[in-house]
Amino acid sequence: MSEVVNTGGTHDRLCHGVNIVTASHEGKRAGLAVAWACQVGGQRILVTVGPQSHTRELIEASGAFGLTVLRSGQQDIGRTFGLHHSGDVDKFEGLEVFTAETGSPLLRRCPAWFDCRVTHTFELGRTKLFVGEIVASGADVTEFVPLIYRGDEY
Repeated sequence: MSEVVNTGGTHDRLCHGVNIVTASHEGKRAGLAVAWACQVGGQRILVTVGPQSHTRELIEASGAFGLTVLRSGQQDIGRTFGLHHSGDVDKFEGLEVFTAETGSPLLRRCPAWFDCRVTHTFELGRTKLFVGEIVASGADVTEFVPLIYRGDEY
């Protein structure tokens, strides 16, 4: 049995796939990169969004969100959606974007996308957890090696 040691920084040893969460409302659209998204049961997706996010405001206003899964080699998309504020730049510029059922923007040329209607919202401190029922989903590429985020790097 290994000895338990508190390193004070073990959270950066968790690896996460990189996803883009998006929303649209009244002609405005926003998105952000998240590593904290997961499937809940067969037909729901859970995402976490912090208080500073313009995307969060649009999810709350529209009652919907999109989730696009990134693959290895799409670090530039992850950085664009992860490092810039939607109020300052058009993160979708130069990308192929489409919508499905809810009107949330989704990205083409990615391994998978999910279009979700919010069914539950939970507050966890300043973070909100949104659970959405998947109303449409699909895939644009067949080969899939996920883009992994660990610590502060891809």
